[in-house]
Amino acid sequence: MGLVKIGQILSNSFVMNTRINHIAVWVLVVVYFLIGWGWYAIWGDTWLNLHAKTATDIERTHSVGAYVLAFVASVVVNYTLAVLIARTNPTSVWCGLKVALACWFAFLFMEYATISVFSAFETNPWPLICIDMGRPLLGFAISGIVLGAWRQRDVASS
Repeated sequence: MGLVKIGQILSNSFVMNTRINHIAVWVLVVVYFLIGWGWYAIWGDTWLNLHAKTATDIERTHSVGAYVLAFVASVVVNYTLAVLIARTNPTSVWCGLKVALACWFAFLFMEYATISVFSAFETNPWPLICIDMGRPLLGFAISGIVLGAWRQRDVASS
C-alpha cells in the first residue's frame, strides 16, 4: 500500500469514528448548565455556610459574564466528551459513562481536591469539596451516558 492509500484509510477511519451528534451535544450543554442551577438550589445554603457567607454577600457577583463563562465551559466539556467517547467506539452506554467519569476524576476532581486541601491559601473542608465537585460529577455522568448511548446506537445501525 502506498502512503496515500494509508492516509485515506486513516482519514476515513478518523471521520467515521469521531462523528458527533450536535443536537445531542447542545441538549447536553443546556442540561449541564441547568444542573448547576438545580445543584446550588439544593446545596446553596450549605455551600454558603461552609464559606461563612450569606446570600447577600454574593449578590453582586451574579454578573452576566459568570453565566457566559459557565455556558462556554459547558460547551467545551460536552464537545470534548463527545469526541473522546466517539473515539472509543463504545459498545454500551457504560463505555460513555466510564470515559466521562475518568475525565472528571483525573482532570477535575484530583486537581481541585489537591488545591483545596493542601493550598496554603485555601483549605476547604471535604463537605465543600463534595458540593463543588458533585455538580460536575453529575453533569459528566449524564453526558457520558447520553453520548455513550447515542454512539452505541449509531455504531449498531451502521
